[in-house]
Amino acid sequence: MSAVTAIAALTLGVAGTTAAQAHEQRETTAATSVTEDWGPEFELSSHEAFVSYLDSPEGQQLLREEGLTQAEISAVYAGDDVSANGWMDRLKKKALKKAFKALPDSWEKKLTDWAKKGKGYFKERWSSLPGWLKKTLTLGGAISVKTAIEWLIDIIL
Repeated sequence: MSAVTAIAALTLGVAGTTAAQAHEQRETTAATSVTEDWGPEFELSSHEAFVSYLDSPEGQQLLREEGLTQAEISAVYAGDDVSANGWMDRLKKKALKKAFKALPDSWEKKLTDWAKKGKGYFKERWSSLPGWLKKTLTLGGAISVKTAIEWLIDIIL
């Protein structure tokens, strides 16, 4: 399974499935996302999605690299409000950077071009992305679209 397929499978919540099953899930998600609009989901994020990501091999590696204390890791899993400390956002931003770097070169180039044109342009073009890519860039819903766009622009530029 390629790195992109693995990340897509993990972010879609289909860890442990075959690449064909992940591809089928991506197509289903992409078909349903065509009617997506910029409603409340633009701002919302899912703590459970991020905890699920952290349970994956990539997430475990990220935790090891970050060097968090056991108390900090426990706080993440317990759902404690740790956003004021800043390390949680740093952890999510590193995960987003890894997901971005794992994308095919053509998608990296396209997103880089969008970022160079500004946040407003990037936001307008977001709805044209396939569902699997949106899921990947929001870490499976762990971060909001608004945050993902802001952080991607920071990462790219």
